[in-house]
Amino acid sequence: MALAPAEKQRRYRERLKAADQTNPDVIERELLQEVGREMSDQERIALADRLADLAMDFQRRAIRLSRMATKLRTGEDHPLQR
Repeated sequence: MALAPAEKQRRYRERLKAADQTNPDVIERELLQEVGREMSDQERIALADRLADLAMDFQRRAIRLSRMATKLRTGEDHPLQR
């Protein structure tokens, strides 16, 4: 049985929402919006931890991309991987 258009649209929106929740750029934008508001010490510490985790994720992604670029340019592994 085929899905109704409303059901297809609902599923599509759920997939988009799930993708946005894992997209680092969307997460970064939301965290930066939180920085500007008033918050307790505990909230500030938790937000700082989340920002530090996001920065590490970006660093890991940048390292992976650098290694792929080096391998594409030279055909060899990155010098620091040897």
